[in-house]
Amino acid sequence: MAQNITIEDVINTSHHILEKSLVTAGTYMEKVPGGSIVVRYIKSSHRNDPIRTLLELGLLVFAIRYFTTSRSSVKKKGFVKLTQAEVDDLCEDWEPEPLAVPVDEREQWQLDSIPVNEAAIVAHVKLQGYDNKKMINAATLNFLDLGSNEYIKHEVQKVIRNTGVGACGPPNFYGNQDIHIKLENDLAQFFGSEGCVLYGQDFTTAGSVLPSFLKRGDFVVADANCNLAIQKALQLSRANVYWYKHNDMEDLERIMFALRDDFFKYEKPISRKFIVTEGLFANVGDYPDLNKVIQLKEKFKFRIFLDESLSFGVLGKSGRGLPEHFGIPRSKIDISIASMANAFNSSGAFCIGDKVMSYHQRIGSLAYCFSASLPPYTARATSLALELINKDREYGESPLMSKLHKYSGQLYDSFTNDKKLEKLVIIRSARESSVLHLQIHPDIRLRLGLPLSYTGSGSEMEKRVKKGYSDKFIEALNNEQFLLQSVVNQCLKQGVVVMRPAYSWAQEIAPLVPHLRVSVNVGLSEKEVKEIHKVVSNAIQNVIKDITLEEFETQLEAK
Repeated sequence: MAQNITIEDVINTSHHILEKSLVTAGTYMEKVPGGSIVVRYIKSSHRNDPIRTLLELGLLVFAIRYFTTSRSSVKKKGFVKLTQAEVDDLCEDWEPEPLAVPVDEREQWQLDSIPVNEAAIVAHVKLQGYDNKKMINAATLNFLDLGSNEYIKHEVQKVIRNTGVGACGPPNFYGNQDIHIKLENDLAQFFGSEGCVLYGQDFTTAGSVLPSFLKRGDFVVADANCNLAIQKALQLSRANVYWYKHNDMEDLERIMFALRDDFFKYEKPISRKFIVTEGLFANVGDYPDLNKVIQLKEKFKFRIFLDESLSFGVLGKSGRGLPEHFGIPRSKIDISIASMANAFNSSGAFCIGDKVMSYHQRIGSLAYCFSASLPPYTARATSLALELINKDREYGESPLMSKLHKYSGQLYDSFTNDKKLEKLVIIRSARESSVLHLQIHPDIRLRLGLPLSYTGSGSEMEKRVKKGYSDKFIEALNNEQFLLQSVVNQCLKQGVVVMRPAYSWAQEIAPLVPHLRVSVNVGLSEKEVKEIHKVVSNAIQNVIKDITLEEFETQLEAK
């Protein structure tokens, strides 16, 4: 009669065999130098538990195989060994893809029209092809003309001699030096915030700061005219994004009411909620009603993210931005970022806020953790810029800011009071902005068959992007840019540099049309500000006034 074998019998037998094997193996292993240590570990680990011993042996075998196997092993099946001649033939036939998209011949004129400056980008420049003529620069964002300041140049040269031109690594990995720490303290003190974090690149700052605080399931209500950097940052954050009409506080409140009724009452856990806007909008040059934004923030328990790249160094008696312009404490703004490449004439960007916000970025913001720090000399340049803005200022307005505000108002008044331009262009910028954005009047756009917008909801560009068309060329867009370039060219002939802002049209969500950008800076004189208006006004009238569709088409054919 066959005897029944139970699981317990199998385990006991395996235990006995394993123990006998271990004793035999241990006898031989003790003869190897250091083997007694291994045997002692196995005996103490075994403790009458064969399953544990088998598991540890399996892990040991796996570890040995893992660390001794080649990382780039090739499966022999289907593998074809080529001769050297065949490899050479393949290399000769290989054509690498271009690093940049080739310029479309229909848009080649745009590349050819970019002027080449022969020296620093300051209040007066010399362009190639204009007989070495000194020209008024009404295209720069260097509003305080700090690029021509000899004191800053001298101090920056000293830093370059001592530290070189690179930071060598991210802030947390030997990138930050004492100069960077000083600048963070200088910026925090200047703006009256608890903390400041520096970033090496300005465009990536929003795309690093916002995703470090937002995740899937959080809520953002953003102005529909926010710049491209913010648009991409919100996409990266994967939060729920709702766009309100540009600077329309009623629409903002309507959306926040709807979100509270539909989501926030039953929300568990509580999501993070942000209002995202700009100080001076890069696309149009106006600013939001900050008092109303803060009122809605406190009413609906949101936080505020404010991009002040064009309002720092421009708005406020001391250039401290939109909150100073409205007389609001900086503490009311949760997160503020700004580029240092505009009014401060440096590079990179910074983010200011409370200490907790700053500390969180140092461990969770991708651009801070993995991108190289600012070059030390550019950090020093920004510290010096802050010093010069505060110079000779006690309780009143900074002399630099006073001059800039005077020129900004003068430029705005001269264009808005120009009756000859009323039906030719529209100005959406604020009087306090140092940049005027001049768009072709809607009546003329209609006469020339130009759309109200090339991007945004329902636009031709949006349709092309959604359908995945590789050709993003829009003839009407190219034609309107050519028309504006005719204005720019006439201004250049008269010694004034203005520009058409460049956009990545296929990437833009905001509704945009080509326009002219005219700016002022403190390196000019009152007479030169008047000259800017005179030259630009005449050029616009010569090119756009009384233009018919037939004349426009004739110009395009000549192009």
